[in-house]
Formats: sequence, C-alpha cells, structure tokens
Amino acid sequence: MIKEFIGTGKTIDEATLAAKTGLNAPMTADVKIEVVAMPKKKILGLFGGSDAQVKASYDDGKKERKPKPKKSKPAVQEKKPVQKKPEAQKKAPVREKHEPEKVNDGDIDLDYVCAYLKTMIDSFKVEDAKISARINDGVVEVDIECDDYGIIIGRRGETLDALQYLTSLAIKKATDKYVRVTLNVGNYRAKREETLKALAIKNANYVVRTGRRYSFEPMNPYERRIIHTAVQEVEGAVSRSVGSGMDRKVLIEPVGGVRNSGGRGGRRTGARSSYSPAKPDPNREKKVDRADIPKFGKIEVSKD
Repeated sequence: MIKEFIGTGKTIDEATLAAKTGLNAPMTADVKIEVVAMPKKKILGLFGGSDAQVKASYDDGKKERKPKPKKSKPAVQEKKPVQKKPEAQKKAPVREKHEPEKVNDGDIDLDYVCAYLKTMIDSFKVEDAKISARINDGVVEVDIECDDYGIIIGRRGETLDALQYLTSLAIKKATDKYVRVTLNVGNYRAKREETLKALAIKNANYVVRTGRRYSFEPMNPYERRIIHTAVQEVEGAVSRSVGSGMDRKVLIEPVGGVRNSGGRGGRRTGARSSYSPAKPDPNREKKVDRADIPKFGKIEVSKD
C-alpha cells in the first residue's frame, strides 16, 4: 500500500525534510520524492510569494484492504397484535328510509297531538272543532268534527294533507320516531277513496276499449296507491307513476302498448279532384272595358 506525505518549506530542501519527517518511513524503505510546487519570491519583499511543496511516498508492501460495504439490515416491523374477530352477532333488521314504526298506546301522548292540531285549526277561525285521536294497528288516527269542513279539507284535500304532514312531524320531534298519521274530517277520506276507485276502474276500462292511455291529475302517494290497486282489478290495463315531486301522477296504459288510431284525424287518401280551370272560349264576345266609357255616356261634339 502506498503511503505519502506532503511537506512545505521556503526552499526545496526544507520542504523535502518536512515531507520525510512527516512520512516517518522505515530506514529500509525506498522513499520517492516528488516536487509538487516550486517556491515563489515576494514582489518587493511584501506581496505574493509561496512556499515550496514536496511529496514523499513509499510502498510498504501490504495490500490495501477495501472496506466491505455494510449490509443494511431490514427494518424490523413491529407485528401488530391480531385482533380477534368478535363473535357473529344478530344484526337488527335494517329499516327502510321513512318506513313508519309501529307504536303502542303508551308511546305517544295523544293529548299533545290533539292540542297541537287544535292550535292550527283555531288559526283558521273554525269554531267548536272537536278532535279525538287513537292508535289503531300502529297508526295514529285523528278525527275532526266541526261545522265548516271545507276550510280544513281545502282544494282536493290539500289543506287536510298539510295538517296531517305537520302533525306527523310534531310527533317525530317529540318521540324521535317516524309514525304514520291519518287525519279524517267529515268522513272525507272514505268518500275520496270510493271516488278514486270508481274513477280508476272507469278510465281503465276506457283504456282497454280504445287502446289509448289516460293520465290522472297529480296526486299524493296515498291517493296514487288507491288508483294502482283499483287498476289491478281491470284485465288488460296497467298503471305506473310518472313525474316527480308535486307533479307526480298516475298513467294508465293498455297491456302491450298503445294502439294506433288507424289514421283518424289524418288527411284523406281518396282520389284527387279532377277540377281544372275552364279554357277561354274564342267565340265568346269580348267584354267591353268600361273604364274607357264616360260616366254619362258618349257625348258627340259638333264641329260647326
């Protein structure tokens, strides 16, 4: 292995002596001397100048050992404790969104329901309204008795449906349960149901007879369900709901699709008319152009 040392001095001899001293080679070693840099004198004895540099080296006869690359140990990953899977538990049945819950008599304060509804009806200036509530098969049924049914029912039952919806929200807020609520006044619900059934059967038969579709006016889900149930009793007719939101309605169609009307209302396809304008008759006397005739007849003027 080659060992070397660089010595410095003002002269070559001083640098060589410094290099040998620093190398500290044995007496039998073959020391080689190499001048690296010559000394430079200072300009005017003040600026610049540098010392001489000499390199002394020798071979000690030993082979140079190359350092072995250190093997990087793989990072030890901590083993996470294996968590035991919990025993299979019976999952509670998942209830669909907005699916009403069945309640018992003690789950809902019916007096609160009647008082809440009475407050809203009094705002309509309806006098002597009597309200009673009960729970029947998990459904809160509320009956209203008063003299003026029209104000509470509203147009096509819209006001009654709104009161029913607000009452269900009040019960949900008080009990944190979604409960189905039905409001009835003057036996309106039963009469409306019979009317809708009659209309559904009548129009379903019309659809089967004519092969055309029939569309009802927009209805709430409760009334659409009545229409769908009634149409199922008519063979050859099917019903489906179309639209969205407040405009959702029931459409009745014949089984197999709507039939063509056979060209009704279309253009007639009979023979074309053979009418053609009459040709002028050459023997006919030509009409006199009355624009050239004076208004009071022809006036002859004497040349005398």
